[in-house]
Amino acid sequence: MNEKDFDKLKEELTNIVVPTEKLASMRHNGYAKYKKRQKRNRLFFKQVALIAVVVIIFVSSIRVSPAFANAVAKIPGFAPLVEMLTKDKGLKDIVDNEYFEELNIVQTKNNITLTILGTIADETGIVIFYELEAPFNISNLETKEFQLSQNGEVINGSSTSGWPYTEPTKTIQGKLEVIATSKIDYSKPDFEIYLKFDDTKETSFTIPFTLTKPIQPSKVYDVNKPLKIDGQTIYVQSLTISPLRAELKLKVNSQNTMQILQIDHLKVLDEKGEEWGKVQDGLVGLGSFREETNSIFIQSNYFRKPNKITLVLDQIEALPKGEDYVEIDFLRQKIVKVPPIDDFDLKILDSNSIEVTYKSKEDHHVQLFSDVIDAEGNQFYHNSFSVYENHNRFTESSYHFDLKGAVNPVQIYFFSYPHYLEGSTKVEIPLTE
Repeated sequence: MNEKDFDKLKEELTNIVVPTEKLASMRHNGYAKYKKRQKRNRLFFKQVALIAVVVIIFVSSIRVSPAFANAVAKIPGFAPLVEMLTKDKGLKDIVDNEYFEELNIVQTKNNITLTILGTIADETGIVIFYELEAPFNISNLETKEFQLSQNGEVINGSSTSGWPYTEPTKTIQGKLEVIATSKIDYSKPDFEIYLKFDDTKETSFTIPFTLTKPIQPSKVYDVNKPLKIDGQTIYVQSLTISPLRAELKLKVNSQNTMQILQIDHLKVLDEKGEEWGKVQDGLVGLGSFREETNSIFIQSNYFRKPNKITLVLDQIEALPKGEDYVEIDFLRQKIVKVPPIDDFDLKILDSNSIEVTYKSKEDHHVQLFSDVIDAEGNQFYHNSFSVYENHNRFTESSYHFDLKGAVNPVQIYFFSYPHYLEGSTKVEIPLTE
């Protein structure tokens, strides 16, 4: 985009008339429809309901902040990035500081065209923005397989892919995200994307690319400070701030009487009082409090460079140790043990599935269970779950487990449950390198 076109676009954006009353009405109607539909939708559809709100926020942001509009307008196919910008201050800083690398690599197979628009990369991982086009409806086309390789080796870590499209469309814009288990070395920045879709022909793409922009190094701060709340201790081990995300490493005291599950409310305040919350879109952390360390991802203030931050933890989920699992004998179709929790009901559906109904003060659309340990100590996992909402704050969820070879009875451990420690806790973290 040359300077003349850029100025013309800026003028057009500035002159947009936003129908605020109509937008408010649409937002209200959209939310009402969402609540009605929510009763029997799967968990991942919850993100879809936010799209209308995201669009409204984006239009308003363009109107209020020409600088925001100018930054986003630089990037072709910026729809998926816009959604991230509205949720993550760190991503807005990335755009403002031109830390986005354009690629625009195009490949076509079986009448499906994939365009790799660009990337944001740092030592912790890579986010890849793409566009998919076809002369037919591709709204139901799902990613069957995704891999990112560097110099011929698959990058080990966690990855996400997909898009929240529910209406028929011939164009999809989305993102692929990889968070590496170890620091990525960019001395040889040659990568390759492998994508396979679930269409009848199982169309696959292999696209190599090379990054040319310099990669900003992560800033690592050793903290080693304890946080005490309701008689329990959580240690803040370290904070690593990278352009894409900040990683907070936490560890629980083995002498705690409660099993810490999740931290529902976590925020970071800089010295000016500006808030930086948990990552809301994509991967939000690695590990769990049942492991040696648990990493939680928060929005990055990498380009702001504050002198200190204050970490605030609130609404910490926990259950008494020994009461943080259910025990089931699927072979005899018998419930051996459930924790003494009010308004909690469990039913066995078949030889490897259960249904749970429980009450929470707020919507709790999160998976309840994670690891499964059989009678001989072998570990298994659930491979699917669905969450529904009933009336009067009751939530109903079903879980299907892969228990091939498991010895009954099995213990199914809670990953999350809306039972909280009392109070909140905070700690100041100086950011001196």
